[in-house]
Amino acid sequence: MKEERDKLVFSTRPIKGPDPEGPPTPSRQTLRIQRRRIAGGKEVTEITGFVGKRTDLEALAKRLRQACATGGSITEDKILLQGDQVEKVLELLRQEGHIAKRSGG
Repeated sequence: MKEERDKLVFSTRPIKGPDPEGPPTPSRQTLRIQRRRIAGGKEVTEITGFVGKRTDLEALAKRLRQACATGGSITEDKILLQGDQVEKVLELLRQEGHIAKRSGG
């Protein structure tokens, strides 16, 4: 009978487990901001690239909605703000220490 160690296979995949460094700090993650048109021809500002806890994403979305004085929502890992708020969002995110880049057109 073969021993258990004979069944091991070498793998180049990283071992999945808890991130030893924890969630990335604002200065270590890049957020992408773009303007999109959605159904009905309305414009929204979309913020993607956030890595962290859902509660942190919700808190960031709330701060952005209040600063831009507009409505918005969170879908999966995106923040959607009503209207064309790209310049305001870029400025606010950079003030908070995030690396924010304009994406798309």
